[in-house]
Amino acid sequence: MFFALMSYVPISMAVDEKPLVDVQELFTSTKPIYGESFTYPAGKGEMRLYKVDVQPGGVVPLHFHEAPLTSYIEVGQLTLKTKQGKSTTFREGDSFVLSADTPPHTMANNGKIPAVMWVTVAAAEGVPTLTNIEG
Repeated sequence: MFFALMSYVPISMAVDEKPLVDVQELFTSTKPIYGESFTYPAGKGEMRLYKVDVQPGGVVPLHFHEAPLTSYIEVGQLTLKTKQGKSTTFREGDSFVLSADTPPHTMANNGKIPAVMWVTVAAAEGVPTLTNIEG
């Protein structure tokens, strides 16, 4: 009887076998976290990819973005706080979009472990990824 059941199991698929290529869309958005939509800067298009490590207690200073970007929190958590005091915490597995319409903000690791954030930017040559604000 066991042999008869085995004949129905595909030979090429073992219990722990994974496909050689597996593409999964993780995130899609048509608008940033604050605002209704985003636009791309004029000029020759340029894509950028960053890995941002933020230690517990670390803060990315007050800044804004001129080009839309997508962020993904791989590990830990980061809290975005706008100059006006609005606060949003992103945790492991979260993704979000920021744009030129996103108010100036900081990103802080208020957690107990290092945070890792991946950032992709759809910019144009010469357009900065972020611009720091003094004071």
